[in-house]
Amino acid sequence: MRRAWRAARLSLAVWAASCAFAALGGPRTLSALWASGDGVQVAAEQISGAQAPIDRMSDAPGFPYALAAAVAAALVLGLTATVLEGGVLVTAERRSPRAAWGGRLPGALAPYLVHGPAGLAMAVLWRSPYGPAAALLVLLPMYVCACGFVLYRRESAAHQATIRALVQAVDIKDRYTRGHSERVGRASAMIARELGMSGERLEALRIAGILHDVGKLGVPTRLLRKNGPLTPDERRVIELHPEYGDEMVRGIGFLGEARAAILHHHERLDGSGYPYGLAGAQIPEFARVVAVADAFDAMTSTRTYSRARPVPTAVEELKRCAGSQFDPRMVGALTRALDRHGWHAAVTADAPEERGNVPAEPAPPLVRAAAPGAP
Repeated sequence: MRRAWRAARLSLAVWAASCAFAALGGPRTLSALWASGDGVQVAAEQISGAQAPIDRMSDAPGFPYALAAAVAAALVLGLTATVLEGGVLVTAERRSPRAAWGGRLPGALAPYLVHGPAGLAMAVLWRSPYGPAAALLVLLPMYVCACGFVLYRRESAAHQATIRALVQAVDIKDRYTRGHSERVGRASAMIARELGMSGERLEALRIAGILHDVGKLGVPTRLLRKNGPLTPDERRVIELHPEYGDEMVRGIGFLGEARAAILHHHERLDGSGYPYGLAGAQIPEFARVVAVADAFDAMTSTRTYSRARPVPTAVEELKRCAGSQFDPRMVGALTRALDRHGWHAAVTADAPEERGNVPAEPAPPLVRAAAPGAP
């Protein structure tokens, strides 16, 4: 099914690009070039940088027009493919249009805008008196560019596979917080967009939210799944999970600023957090974002020690603790993002019988929900 969809998406994109190329007179211009040996020669000299004689330049069939049509066709091809891909994310995965298309266009269009005109230039050079050897001058850079793009995609896929493996390991160990990491990543990205972040920094913050609890792999499973309150000694063990996480990801170079969030997302603005008791601006920006996203999802998800709170109640609790526990700027950013996009909350346990002894009383205050023993 997925292969069929990809083939259909590419077919529709190619059809739209060919329509755009024809509407701008690209085929007519190329036909004129092929019919005139001098026209092909002049176009080839324009591509290669050679200066054609003035009398021959005046008779040239207009290669720049064909190039403009090729650029437009490449643009339409990239736009159509990206719009269709984002449409699937919106309809099938229920992502917001901003999440589906925001920030994707520049990266998606770049390969088409490079390879389309380059392919046209290679075709013109191939038909020119310079012959196939001249076309190789265009083909070789295209090949190098394509190899670099493939390597980039493979590296990106390897990064995503690394992240998925770590998150799945945490979810398997702590079944009560299944899905929590992905939601914290989504909430962190919502805050980041409100703060004006984009591109690589936005992606790094999303990854920071996803991996913030990876250090729980070093915490005994019996403590993570304990239904009752933690003893002081057990709490101290769990408070080590940010440092465990930092050690685990130390060798993963692509994480960048995300490491700071993994280590410091339990620090508090007033200095009462852990592991190092940082305060105010000493806490890295990524950590301050993830701290708010983490507490928000903890309150709006059902846990062993609390039932899910309504989103407005959770937001009010965040506002109450802004300035002491959380950065008010991050709380404000999340509030604006929720007003604009809403939030699709879900319980983290798989089924009622697996949730253990969930208390019937109202959810505890935020300071407990975000306490060291809380997931």
